[in-house]
Amino acid sequence: MKRKNLYRRIAVIAIIVIAFAGLCLVTGQLDKKLFANPGTQEAGTETPKLSETVRGTLKLDGKKYAWTHRMESYLIIGTDISGNADGKGEEYRGAMADFLLVLILDKTDHTYSMIQLNRDTITEVTLMQADGSGYASAELQLCTAHWYGGNPVQSCENTVEAVSKLLGGLPIAGYYALNLKDIPTLNHMVGGVTVTIEGDFSKVDPTLRQGSTMKLTDEQAFTYVHDRYYVGDWKNISRMKRQRGYMEAFLQQLKASYEKDSGIIMEVYDALQDTAVTDMNGKKISRLARELSQSTNRGIYCFEGKETSGKRLGDGLSHTEFIVDGASKLQILTELYGLREYEKKK
Repeated sequence: MKRKNLYRRIAVIAIIVIAFAGLCLVTGQLDKKLFANPGTQEAGTETPKLSETVRGTLKLDGKKYAWTHRMESYLIIGTDISGNADGKGEEYRGAMADFLLVLILDKTDHTYSMIQLNRDTITEVTLMQADGSGYASAELQLCTAHWYGGNPVQSCENTVEAVSKLLGGLPIAGYYALNLKDIPTLNHMVGGVTVTIEGDFSKVDPTLRQGSTMKLTDEQAFTYVHDRYYVGDWKNISRMKRQRGYMEAFLQQLKASYEKDSGIIMEVYDALQDTAVTDMNGKKISRLARELSQSTNRGIYCFEGKETSGKRLGDGLSHTEFIVDGASKLQILTELYGLREYEKKK
């Protein structure tokens, strides 16, 4: 096997580990005390002193903050099936970024944590043209950032930019994106995934009976993680919970399949090779996966906020809008990055 191809395989296998680790965290399998209201959580690191080396800064509500630990932040993106990812030039159209997870590695304390972002979060989004240039920006739902651009890479870069702006200019060291259309393929590879059905699917697929535990067919698996309209309360937050539950069960099934046939990992690689989009090479992802395996999990965090509706998208329809609470964002970022107000030495 050529060295380049070997690194690509290592990259995909490593990122699968990273992505599923994050999804399992969201389900609460690990230390549940870290999932309390962020306002009641105790800081997990010592208060940094600004006499130490400042390694990064961000700006929130007009104030500049700094951190002194060696930090790296990555973005995992899960897109829906809208758009036209196979189109070229003017025919290309990005999808909606339904799943957004910021992975934070503290290389000083050897810990890692994650922030799950609501797709409907209102933030500044660059209205990127097909050539990759931005001609304006607007306050829109975060998920729409992937819609803009002339190819999948530009769409991901625009999403990274929107997330960075939301987090005060936080540097993002890399991204990895997958599409929900891969679910049937992955479901088939492990012989089906067993879940307990959450939500009322009677108007979409009556075979998905609420409260029943069943092994999903490939078609059912896609419906379960993708559909939102006419399902339960129609809310994206409910769909996100179903997605997390499915991915947790998928990982368990993947582990079981691997014990019977280690070749399943290469099959996963081949299945994702043509659809995954990332700016990280095999060496970088392998290094990241290794550091994560040697670090302590601090848990998954979510910003508090208010859910409302509005017509920002200009299509005449009302869409859900999530307004992040500034105090909650500052508190969580302060805890995870050890932020302190920053002033340059005179």
